[in-house]
Amino acid sequence: MQLEATLKELYGFSSFRSGQKEIITDLLSGHDVLGMLPTGTGKTLIYQMAAHLLKGRALIISPLVSLMEDQVDQFKQAGFKRTIALNSFLDQSEKQSILKRIQDYQFVFVSPEILQNSYIRSILLSVSWSLFVVDEAHCISQWGHEFRPFYLELADMKKAMGDPICLALTATATHKVQNDILHHLDMKNAEIHIHSVNRPNISIFVECFDDHDQKVGRAVNLVQQLKGPGIIYTNTRNAAELLVKRFQDHEIEGVAFYHGGMNADERLLVQKQFLESQLNIIVCTNAFGMGINKSDIRFVIHFHTPSTIEGYIQEIGRAGRDTEPSAAVLLYHPADLEIPYHFIDQELPDSVQVDYLFSDHIQLKGNTYAEKLKLVGLSETGQRFMEYHLKKAGILHEENLDVHEKNALISKIKFTIESRKADKIESLKAIEKWATNNECKRSGLLKYFGEPVPEPNLMCCGHCKTDLSYFYGKQASFNTSYELWEDELKRLLRQEVYN
Repeated sequence: MQLEATLKELYGFSSFRSGQKEIITDLLSGHDVLGMLPTGTGKTLIYQMAAHLLKGRALIISPLVSLMEDQVDQFKQAGFKRTIALNSFLDQSEKQSILKRIQDYQFVFVSPEILQNSYIRSILLSVSWSLFVVDEAHCISQWGHEFRPFYLELADMKKAMGDPICLALTATATHKVQNDILHHLDMKNAEIHIHSVNRPNISIFVECFDDHDQKVGRAVNLVQQLKGPGIIYTNTRNAAELLVKRFQDHEIEGVAFYHGGMNADERLLVQKQFLESQLNIIVCTNAFGMGINKSDIRFVIHFHTPSTIEGYIQEIGRAGRDTEPSAAVLLYHPADLEIPYHFIDQELPDSVQVDYLFSDHIQLKGNTYAEKLKLVGLSETGQRFMEYHLKKAGILHEENLDVHEKNALISKIKFTIESRKADKIESLKAIEKWATNNECKRSGLLKYFGEPVPEPNLMCCGHCKTDLSYFYGKQASFNTSYELWEDELKRLLRQEVYN
């Protein structure tokens, strides 16, 4: 089979990008595959083309509703009309209609959570699948342990589907994360294709500040001078909104914030306006950006230091997907990591809370552990974490445990919590060290992923004397009047779910 001929027929391309052909070949040979390819190198094409050649259906696990909507649009524009996303944007009648005609769809996007719905799960299991795809597979390791534990149950779904060929794709994964993905998806004999995380067209700059107001002033200055479009990341919703206000005070046009505190319609509208170049700059938390298919993003600024190097690589990788020169600028302040450190302490249960859950204080007659959890005062993440581990132990809906079993489970849960906290603190220390040390920034990132130091590059990083002014340019003029935004939103949410 000439894969290049199919590539030309489907997409009009004459040659594959690095890694694509090898992964497709392995999938067509019946092998599970773990693929790590840099952001912007065409991971979607891999499972589109593989499912087409396998003449079957693909179930795609995708982490974000906004990402699913974007992916469905892209699939339809590429000619794959039998594509749908099962998510919260659908009302009940739309969902029912899709489920009744599930056999008509070739590509179905779902979240890990929706697979917990027994009715939807039974419908999905009523048809055959050729491909089980986990997009952004690093989420299994980074989110699955506590933020979204249903990621850890995907192997059960895969088995129930009859173990179709499994493809796990990500842009960043250390050896530990790779092993997590393989383990939790039960990919025993997978082919592994790991490509460099290096993006030579992205120049990396780190600027350090002791004064917060100076950092804000520098952010304003950069936005006024850098040629857009661009993304600015903050670590809180409030910071995103305050930065937008500051930019507007300086008459900077085409700017909006995006974070998880907005409703789904508001987020989708901002995302679409950015993709369609009606907005020039998005100021956001890390809720924005995963899978965003905008090739001409010229800069990514981190107003706060991210909590992991993996997250940093993911986020700067949204720049320069067209391979044109782009800039990544981190504005580091020693206080940046205080909030992530605080989250680590607060998001998972502490020893007192674990002991209290299993103590006699809440051993009320008729109470199951699921009911007792509500009395412990856990964070939302802590609640999910404990529910997962109690369910895994088979006691979520039980009332009592043998004392020896209970003590063993308490010890296991406490050990898991401390291990996760230690991992996260180690990640914070790693990015703090990288941001503050006096070495080539690109080499430091690649060494973290176990990659060799690259050849010298004139556009490497600030440490290597790359001049940020190279990326300065005149900004476009933007119409920021969205009086008819409700009509625009209805257009963007066009009801193509049946096409």
